[in-house]
Amino acid sequence: MRKKAAILSPLLVLSLAFPLLLSPSLSFAQETAVQGVVTDEAGKPVKDARLTLIDPERGLKFVLKTDKNGKFIKVGIPPATYKVTVESEGFLNLESEARVRFGMRENLEIKLKRPLAVPGKDEDMTAGSDLFKAGKFDEAIERFKKVIDKFPSNYEGYFNLGLSYLKKKEVDQAITALEKAAEINPQSHESLFALGECNFVKGDSEKALESFSRAIAINPESPLAHYNLGLVFYRLGKNEEALAAFEKSIALKPDNASAHYQAGLAAIRLQNFDKALKSFREFLRLEPNAPEAAQVKTMIEELEKQIK
Repeated sequence: MRKKAAILSPLLVLSLAFPLLLSPSLSFAQETAVQGVVTDEAGKPVKDARLTLIDPERGLKFVLKTDKNGKFIKVGIPPATYKVTVESEGFLNLESEARVRFGMRENLEIKLKRPLAVPGKDEDMTAGSDLFKAGKFDEAIERFKKVIDKFPSNYEGYFNLGLSYLKKKEVDQAITALEKAAEINPQSHESLFALGECNFVKGDSEKALESFSRAIAINPESPLAHYNLGLVFYRLGKNEEALAAFEKSIALKPDNASAHYQAGLAAIRLQNFDKALKSFREFLRLEPNAPEAAQVKTMIEELEKQIK
């Protein structure tokens, strides 16, 4: 399956600032609230960062998003000590705590830092990438290991190492590397997608389902992720879910012949012969010379008899 280029992620750092000093009269008038701003290392605002506040004792949950100025506010939030998770695409997640006090406005200042990245001309990363493209996966693995030794927080090194192991069909080693990549950059749908592929190859359908679902949550417009999710559902015998996933993949990429073929198989299991017939005919239109073409033509003939 095709792999996308890795994306490096910044490091997220959260600090709780002291609330603004208020006069006694103003303090009583103020509602309990939490507010703040998310900025990058240069002080520029980060738009659409997602903050989740959970009170573990009462199970209360609040989800906030930053505006175009990186600001957020929640008024009327019950006083408690909240577990705070901050997420933003391309950045590391962070878990921290924030104490919200009655009648106070608590101010959270969230800053994004970039982790140590591999220099653009790092010889081991460049050599590893070239070796990977040449199909020399053993040598590529050694180079990517050197990258990780030099840059332990580098997402791309672990991601490429995992892909190299996957190409060698050393699935357990691939999973270990890709899990580390996902830990470093939880917003990377590429590493989650590759993890899903690893678990699918390994036969662990439940873990594959979890990985593909997480990848889709981050990047819902990936036709390949929906297609692979459909394959997992199909393997699990969840045919309605499988058909829905294949149809979503087709909606995003109508010329995906494989998705039409799999949709046809799922529809047959559901005894939806009209839909199966339509899917197989579209498959033949897109891939008239496919290896499965003769088999599909036979299935179409049988389906036409069923419908009559």
